[in-house]
Amino acid sequence: MNNQNNIDYNRHEVEEVVPEFAYEKLTSCDRSFLVDVRTWAEWNFVGTPVCQNMKNDVIFCEWASFPNMVKKPEFLENLLSHLNLEKSDNIFFICRSGARSFQAALELSGFLGNSGNAFSGISCFNVKYGFEGGLSDHSKRGGINGWKFSNLPWQQL
Repeated sequence: MNNQNNIDYNRHEVEEVVPEFAYEKLTSCDRSFLVDVRTWAEWNFVGTPVCQNMKNDVIFCEWASFPNMVKKPEFLENLLSHLNLEKSDNIFFICRSGARSFQAALELSGFLGNSGNAFSGISCFNVKYGFEGGLSDHSKRGGINGWKFSNLPWQQL
């Protein structure tokens, strides 16, 4: 895993999908996983996706920690300790609005691409708009798009 700093991210693509598409795959495919890369504080104070009808539990793995919000150098190692790549086809990443999760999906996609053909069948997706969605004209989240706005299962801890 020490090769993660040598990954050419430009060689790898991450498709962005709307929350409803992600949820449909997560509920219909045993080999689909949702990775929430937000912070502990966000999970506790904003809420989390719920695996209601999903084939697998949500994987919680911080991309960065509050308050500094600097990427955790051990992110990939932590994520791989929670994922069984041999049993994965689709890995969906989600954060607040889709920015951190895109970077996380790109990192895993780069790792998979550099692993030879061992994991070439795994697709990484970013959940467009994220958990809370984009900002409205009034600088508020949750009212125009995103997981919560789409009425997908979630809970307040």
